[in-house]
Amino acid sequence: MDSPLLPQFIPEARDLLEQAGRSLLLLERDPAAAEPMNALFRAMHTLKGTSGLFEIGPFTRLVHAAEDLLCAAQAGRLDLAPAHADLLLATLDRLAEWIESLAEASLLPDGAEAASADLSARLRAHLGGAGQGAAAAAATAPPPAWLAALPPDVLAALPPGQGFVALRYTPDEHCFFRGEDPLGLVRLVPGLAWLALEPCAPWPAASEIDPYRSQLRYLAIAAAEPGVVEDLFRYVPDQVEIAALPPEAIGPRMAAPGAFAAPADEVSETVRALLAAQRRLLEAGGGEGAADPIAAGRIAAARSAIGAAIAHAGWSDPVPQDAAGLLGLIATLEARLDAPAPLQAAEAPETAAQRPAGADTARGGPATTLRVEQAKIDALMNLIGELVVAKNALAWLSRRAEDGSLGVRELAREIKDRQALVSRIAEEMQTAVMAVRMMPVENVFQRFPRLVRDTARRLDKRVELLIEGGETEADKTVVEALADPLIHMVRNSLDHGIEPPAERLAAGKPEHGTLRLEARQGNDQVVIRVVDDGRGLDPEKLRRRVLEKGLMEPERVEALTDQEACELIFLPGFSTAATISDLSGRGVGMDVVRSTIAKAGGSVSLSSRKGEGTVVEITLPLSMAVTRLMTVACGERLFGVPMGLVIETVRVPRAAVRRIGQREAFVLRDRVVPLLRLAHLLDLPEEDSRAEEEAVLVVRVGGERLGLVVGAFREVMEAIVKPLEGVIAGLPGFAGTTLLGDGRVLLILDLPELVR
Repeated sequence: MDSPLLPQFIPEARDLLEQAGRSLLLLERDPAAAEPMNALFRAMHTLKGTSGLFEIGPFTRLVHAAEDLLCAAQAGRLDLAPAHADLLLATLDRLAEWIESLAEASLLPDGAEAASADLSARLRAHLGGAGQGAAAAAATAPPPAWLAALPPDVLAALPPGQGFVALRYTPDEHCFFRGEDPLGLVRLVPGLAWLALEPCAPWPAASEIDPYRSQLRYLAIAAAEPGVVEDLFRYVPDQVEIAALPPEAIGPRMAAPGAFAAPADEVSETVRALLAAQRRLLEAGGGEGAADPIAAGRIAAARSAIGAAIAHAGWSDPVPQDAAGLLGLIATLEARLDAPAPLQAAEAPETAAQRPAGADTARGGPATTLRVEQAKIDALMNLIGELVVAKNALAWLSRRAEDGSLGVRELAREIKDRQALVSRIAEEMQTAVMAVRMMPVENVFQRFPRLVRDTARRLDKRVELLIEGGETEADKTVVEALADPLIHMVRNSLDHGIEPPAERLAAGKPEHGTLRLEARQGNDQVVIRVVDDGRGLDPEKLRRRVLEKGLMEPERVEALTDQEACELIFLPGFSTAATISDLSGRGVGMDVVRSTIAKAGGSVSLSSRKGEGTVVEITLPLSMAVTRLMTVACGERLFGVPMGLVIETVRVPRAAVRRIGQREAFVLRDRVVPLLRLAHLLDLPEEDSRAEEEAVLVVRVGGERLGLVVGAFREVMEAIVKPLEGVIAGLPGFAGTTLLGDGRVLLILDLPELVR
């Protein structure tokens, strides 16, 4: 599986499987809809065709079986039911697993053949009697004359007690012009045990051979049902003959599974003639220097043909590209033809355990791809051109400075102008690069129709999912950070929020619950809302639950408003589920949502009304690559605070700071705000200031307002934050570092970690 086309196939296959899944869910909701059916069939048909380029027979055969089921439904011979949808979704899941295996290891996982056969049989079982009449006729018809010409030793090597079918396939001579692949089609036959090729007519002289005409006939024996093979060739029924092998023709000796008994003499003579012709061409050119790439390709094909027949394990080295090297390889191949090894099956692909150490590293891990519009790349290229011009202007300016033709004032003005130009280009390049990284939120939303469908069926609920604003774009990192929190919230809505049909009807609600996923942009943020029309949250029940679990002091619980009581579900260890299941009840969920979103620089808010539903809103920055920071001073040191946490900056008179218990606080617009001192949090000496006012940075951490006393406020800046590395990696209280304009390192504070 070292095909250079594989890295292109994997992302395309992922897209096709996602498209097929979306279309199937739409089709399940409206079985009469034509467009989802057409889109689903196109996706599977394209996937079958492209997968045929690789050595992944189980994958292709499974896609083919799914396509057969869809073909019957599209033709009106089969009415799609929920059972069919379940089976097709299971097929898509298995295909998706195999695609990831191809991405990671370039091979299908162990057991793929058995899984493919099982799912294919289950898919075709729904076809009923379609095509079985012809299959039965093929099974009971007298053996054709060409069957008697099969090599007796091949038939004798087949294991008795197993059904075999023989076929003779004579493709139309112009099949290549229709995009057909005869050999690829034959190799799709399940249980292929023997394959031979023969010319349809005597070979003409080499100079008269037309390479664009199919001139071969294919003979094969497979351990398969005649109906299955007939269905595989359903588009070329007039070109194939299929017959069940009579039991008396099958001998007692066992053959190696999947062994090929190709007619070695015919292969040898053809390859020998090809090698001889290439040797004459190379010798005519002197046998030195670089070789014609066409000659190298033909010799590589000859080596592959010999390797397929004798399974030579050492022929994975690159084919030489010089004439002398090719002549040496021709001599090696001719010697192999003169003393061939016994025919045997091609070696099975190596497993991960058999692969040499370091092979994955050499091969490289699965590539991460990002599709980008051509216009965005063009914009970047234009900016690169401007940057090159600006760079050349700096060289010209340096020469003028050296020859003394510019005075100090003129030089300063020129430097300032050039700096402004470079700054403008840098800002535009930053914007352009960020545009390249932008991707629609739909990339995350598209996984939820399947999740909602499966979860609702397990819970015996009826739920309609509505998605709005899927075209909203955000940075790729932000979109990926949304996935796990959204899964938690959607599952909570399905499990705890939306009621069973009987309960909804008793409450005067429609039998179907509604779950909405909404996305929109607001300023420099992306806002995601999860809205359900379920039972909502009961503030009194939440208060009792918190007291039972001892998660909060009773006096604090009694002082909570209904809105604050609803946000108790974000407490670690809190759960309203009466029983533990694989969906909920372990006290892990919404606290993880809040902490995950907080790490990504965002926030989560919740509102709910008992009996009417719940709204959870996530706010995240549009980009996590460039972070807006407020720099603050603490003594002589500078620190950065993400602007996503900052609410406002105020100066508080020292007389307005009050001590409540062991903590300080002040009143800001009739609201008590706890006060913390940055110097104490960082264990730094507090600055001895005689100022009458405190510089307080008001921030929101964990849904609460806090005041942070700092030495002074500095500028707001945009920076690329780098994670902590080396000896300071994992240092608590700090989120990363960035460089200031004067070369100093600025530490970025992790306020949630510092104040907890």
